[in-house]
Amino acid sequence: MRHTKILVTLGPATTDGTVIRAMLEAGADACRLNFSHGSQDEHAAFCRQVREQAQAAGRQVMVLQDLAGPKIRTGPVPAPLILAAGTDVVVDKGDGDGTPGRITCAFEPLFASVESGQRLLLDDGRIELVVKDTAPARFVATVVEGGVLGSRKGINLPGAVIQTPALTDKDHSDLRAGVAMGVDAVALSFVQSPDDVRAARVAASAAGAPDMPIIAKIERPAAVERIDDIVTASDGIMIARGDLGIELPLETIPAVQHRVLQAARRRGVPVIVATEVLESMRASSRPTRAEVTDAAHAVDESADAIMLSGETAVGVNPVRAVVTLARIIAEAERAREGTGARGGYRGAGVSTDDVIASRHGLALCEAAVALAHRAGASAIVAVTKAGKTPRLLSALRPASRIIAATPNEQTAARLGLVWGVTSMLTSAAALPAVREALLAGALVPGGDTIVFVAMHAALGLEADNYLVVERL
Repeated sequence: MRHTKILVTLGPATTDGTVIRAMLEAGADACRLNFSHGSQDEHAAFCRQVREQAQAAGRQVMVLQDLAGPKIRTGPVPAPLILAAGTDVVVDKGDGDGTPGRITCAFEPLFASVESGQRLLLDDGRIELVVKDTAPARFVATVVEGGVLGSRKGINLPGAVIQTPALTDKDHSDLRAGVAMGVDAVALSFVQSPDDVRAARVAASAAGAPDMPIIAKIERPAAVERIDDIVTASDGIMIARGDLGIELPLETIPAVQHRVLQAARRRGVPVIVATEVLESMRASSRPTRAEVTDAAHAVDESADAIMLSGETAVGVNPVRAVVTLARIIAEAERAREGTGARGGYRGAGVSTDDVIASRHGLALCEAAVALAHRAGASAIVAVTKAGKTPRLLSALRPASRIIAATPNEQTAARLGLVWGVTSMLTSAAALPAVREALLAGALVPGGDTIVFVAMHAALGLEADNYLVVERL
C-alpha cells in the first residue's frame, strides 16, 4: 500500500469526467480546485464530477478549495515595456496603461508596504527593482535586473510584510461558493501569521462551515519565520515552493522545505509538498531525473502528500502524470522500508510528545502502534467520528496500514491527504459493525491480525476508549 498521498489539480485538461475517473484509478487521493483560475460555476461542475466519479469507484475523495488570495500585479501596457538596468521607473497607484518609464499597480497595500531600499521582483523574478523614493500614491525604483515587461505581471516583495489581510473580497465570495458546493477543506493563500488562519476560520464559520479544515499555504518568508505558530493554528500545511523560490534565494528552498516539514511533523499536522514536482510533464510524457529525485526526496522527508498542479490541470496527459508519481512514491517507500526499522517510518528527531492530543489519547495510539508491531498486525483500525484518532496514528508513522472506520462521509473524505490512512464508511461506530464492514469491503484478508483502537477526550468511557487485538 502507498502511504504518501497524491493531490491533483483540476483544470482544462480534466473537464471530461472519464479523465477524473482515470486519475482516481491511477492513484489520485484528492482533487484541488484552483480558484486563481476559472469561475465559481466551473469549479462547482468539477466538484460534482469528483463526487460522481468517486461514488462510482466506491471511494471517498477529498475536494480541496485553493483560494487565490491577494494578487499584486502590474497594470496593462499597450506594448511590452523595456526596463533597462540602471534606469529609473515610476510606479503609480491605479490601473492605467503603462508607458516608457512608468508602470502602474492597482494593489493599494503595496504603496503602504514599500520603503526605500526595498527589492521588488517582477514577472516571476525575471526583473528586479530597488525602491529609491516613496510617496503616498507612487514610488520611484531603479532597475537592477532589466527585461521586457508585459501586462498584468506579478510583483513580489522579498522579506516585506504586506499590510493586507490574506482574504480578499473575491476570496470571501469564493469561500461561500465553496461551502455551498461542499468542498472538504480550504487552502489559504498569502498567509503571513496565525491571525490569517484564524480570520479564515471566522469567514468559514460565517459561510456556514465552522469546522472547515484550513490548510495554510507557506509561500512568504514571513510565514516561514512564524511557522511553529502557523502550524499550531492550522489543520494542514502546503509548502508552495513557487512563490517561496521567488521570495527567498533558490539555494535555501530545500532547507526551508525541511524546516516546515519538521515543524508540521512535530505537531502531527499533515503537510503537502507542492509546485513543479513533475513540471516537465506539462508537455512531455516523461519527467526529468531531477524531478523524480525531488518527488522521492519528499517521500523520504515524510510528507503526507505531494501535489500535481499544471501537470494535471493543463498537461498533455494528466493520467500519465498521476501514474508516474504513484510509481515514484511506491518505489521510494519500498526503498525506505528496506533500509529502515521494521517498526515503521517514525522520523528521526520528531517528538510525538508535541503532537496535539490529550495525554491518554497519545498514549493509547502509541500503544496501538507498538502492539501492531509486536503482533505483526497488517492494519490498525481507528474507530472515529471526527478523524482525530487516525490523524494521530498517522503522525506516529506506523508500518501497518491505518484504516479509519467512520460513519461520517465528510470525515472519510477529509482524511484523503493524511499519510497512510484509508477511509472506510461504516453504518455505526460500534466494533461489530466495523468488523463486518472490514470483511464486506475486503480491506483486510480474513485471518489477518488487526488492532482496533478508539479514543475519547475523557477517561472512564470504556465504550469510547479501547485497544483490542484480534484475528479476523
